[in-house]
Amino acid sequence: MITAATNKANTQNAMDNWMLGPMVPGVKPSLNKDYWQELAAAWLISEAEARRRLCSNCEYYDNTPETKAEMEAIPLNSFDVGAGSRGFCTKLDFICHDIRVCLAWDRKDFMEEGNGSDGADD
Repeated sequence: MITAATNKANTQNAMDNWMLGPMVPGVKPSLNKDYWQELAAAWLISEAEARRRLCSNCEYYDNTPETKAEMEAIPLNSFDVGAGSRGFCTKLDFICHDIRVCLAWDRKDFMEEGNGSDGADD
């Protein structure tokens, strides 16, 4: 796991270079319209689709109990306030939050337990 100083530096990298946001997250569709429009434009998708892409459904978002236990060693900071639950971004190596997102987002495939299927038609 990383240190608090490394987490701070890597979070800043995600903000500066990967459009991490929104800075004041929320689930209401009227919030952060400019942020979502800019992100949608960068991804070449609609604003509605961009709003469906969150850290919580990103391939790199690790919120396992073991990782959450490790993150407890890094004190909460102002970026944690109102941002939902903490998770660890395994791509950019920083603590992210389930209702934020960045350009590094990649689809996490859903797998049902027990059958090994991702639910997609074969």
